[in-house]
Amino acid sequence: MALRDYVPFLRRRKFATVGSDPPFKKDDPRSFGEGVIKRIRLSKQFRGGSQYETQIGDPRTYMNVYLSDPIVRTLIDLPCLYASKDGWDIVTESDDTRDKVTELFNNINIDMLIYGWLRNARIFGTGYLEWTDDNLVLRSSQNMFVQRNENGQIMYYYQKVGSPKEDIRFEENEIIELKNNTFDDYAYGLSDIHPILYLVDLKDYAERDVGAALNKYATSRFDISCGLPDMPYGPDKINEIVDAFNSLEPGEDIIHGNDIEVKEMQGTQRAFEYGKYIDDILKKIHMALKVPISMWDNPNQARPIFEPYVAYLQSAVEASLNSQLMPQLGDDVQFKFRQINVEDAFTKAKTDMIYLAEGVLSPGEVRTERGLNPEGAVVIQDTAKEANISGGKNQDKKEETKRTENRGNKPSANATGART
Repeated sequence: MALRDYVPFLRRRKFATVGSDPPFKKDDPRSFGEGVIKRIRLSKQFRGGSQYETQIGDPRTYMNVYLSDPIVRTLIDLPCLYASKDGWDIVTESDDTRDKVTELFNNINIDMLIYGWLRNARIFGTGYLEWTDDNLVLRSSQNMFVQRNENGQIMYYYQKVGSPKEDIRFEENEIIELKNNTFDDYAYGLSDIHPILYLVDLKDYAERDVGAALNKYATSRFDISCGLPDMPYGPDKINEIVDAFNSLEPGEDIIHGNDIEVKEMQGTQRAFEYGKYIDDILKKIHMALKVPISMWDNPNQARPIFEPYVAYLQSAVEASLNSQLMPQLGDDVQFKFRQINVEDAFTKAKTDMIYLAEGVLSPGEVRTERGLNPEGAVVIQDTAKEANISGGKNQDKKEETKRTENRGNKPSANATGART
């Protein structure tokens, strides 16, 4: 079976609603809450009598590119890995709720689920998690479809596994969706692979041509003129010369008279020109997938693009979980990623201490900025106000003076611990 014809086998969940697509009324009270703003009437696209909307693009093609191109695969995976690798916190005032949700997420390995969820969203445009009341299951994005009412509210999700009678129907609150590159009023996000399809084709064609050129010109090739105008060589003599050149070992030379003229053909230059062309294509692919090519040899140069994109992915995950899943786990509970940059986290902590010590912000205001309940703040103690926070007025000088007095003006230790 060809790779583009690959369709993953999906096991049917036991508690799914199986059967023909159910009818629904326009006034069915399914909504995301009161006061839903009616939007422009959506144009339905029917598939096999079902009222779910067709996906954008070709998921099989996206999967084919992801599986077959190692560069695209790496560039899709890397931001997802960075977004999910540094941990998370459950933010709530209820210790019991925090402990239960944390234990649940640890048991189901939420880090790997988020990684796969993000990866599917980047490849196909939307990632889907199924919530089963005590577990999260990553569902295929290739054959998941959305059914919405005329106001754009999600009614059901359908996973195609065969005939309409075999389709798996999910209730709206059973699926946690993550849209990538949301656009207009589409029911699905946009794939990151779709805009680079033509670039991948160009790269593949260029790599094929380079391979052919290198195969043809990997060893030196010669243009040989034999004989003189009044003494032409016969076929036997020409074949003898050809055999002599073909049998040359590396480092060997051939000596010939002035009746033979040898010119080396410069065919490999074209392969190098193709290589520069491929490099240009690779830079465009890297930029399109938000991983600058400088990431591999100069990461600091790539940070201004790469790190904000990772933060964007984290924000998208937080928004999806906090709006769709967390309300089902408890009241006033949120999922929040930890800082991915230790230096930034340390800088924020020092800034908080300075603001607290100087009275610029109250403890409650600092907690609010960190996404915590301000009522849980503890009044700062007087001793904390005297702490050295690398920025207080003359505090460093005062402490150094005290240390000098305590050691009796003895020289301080150097980096090795020896006194100088």
